[in-house]
Amino acid sequence: MAKKKKCPPEGAPEWMVTYGDMVTLLLCFFVLIVAFSEVKKEDEFQAVVEEIKKAFGMKGGGGRLPTDDDPELTLIQRLEALNLQKQREPNESNTDDPGMEGKEQETQIIRPGLLMVLGGPIYFEQGSAELSSQAREQLKTIADLTRGNNNLVEVRGHASSMEADDLSGRYEDLWDLSSARAKVVMQYLTSDEVGLNGNRFRITGNADREPVVQRKYSAEEKAPNRRVEVVVSENVVRDFTEPHVSFSSR
Repeated sequence: MAKKKKCPPEGAPEWMVTYGDMVTLLLCFFVLIVAFSEVKKEDEFQAVVEEIKKAFGMKGGGGRLPTDDDPELTLIQRLEALNLQKQREPNESNTDDPGMEGKEQETQIIRPGLLMVLGGPIYFEQGSAELSSQAREQLKTIADLTRGNNNLVEVRGHASSMEADDLSGRYEDLWDLSSARAKVVMQYLTSDEVGLNGNRFRITGNADREPVVQRKYSAEEKAPNRRVEVVVSENVVRDFTEPHVSFSSR
């Protein structure tokens, strides 16, 4: 009976493996790669490394990730640590002006409240701050919506950028024009004809800084920007007329 050949062949080096053994080792290698791809923390990686060392009879080495950073310090943890550090650092402004003196500096939020625009915007002709008959009727309707209460009313004037060259010497600039529009609306709402309480009103001029129509190139297309908005706050007048901060004398 013929004698079976040894595998590996006789005379081959001890480290030589057969084709089948090589395929098996490659399969194990790919399994390890897939297993490593699921490792999320160093302690899990360490446990896998220890098992591999036991299987191959290794002692020492190969137990740390090759990096100087803490493996558990993820990007999110770094950002959180940086944000915490920024919160602890004092904020300093780049200005040469002297700051406030004293030990009781503070910033206060002055009753922002809820705001609601009444009756839609009031529109004006190009370069004008005069109320049309249609605008007067619209303002009467707006007045009826808020009549009988004491909520604060802010009248916000606006202008179109197309009006900058059409002020005709009546207004210095778009700030002046938008403020004049807000003022004429307030005057009409507090006139004897309408009769709202003047103590409720505040006015602001916003020039062309808050357009509702942009990227247009004609005066008619930008007509909606020539407007006044009547905004009613949930705050009442007494919130702003009665003192709410007490000062102690020393």
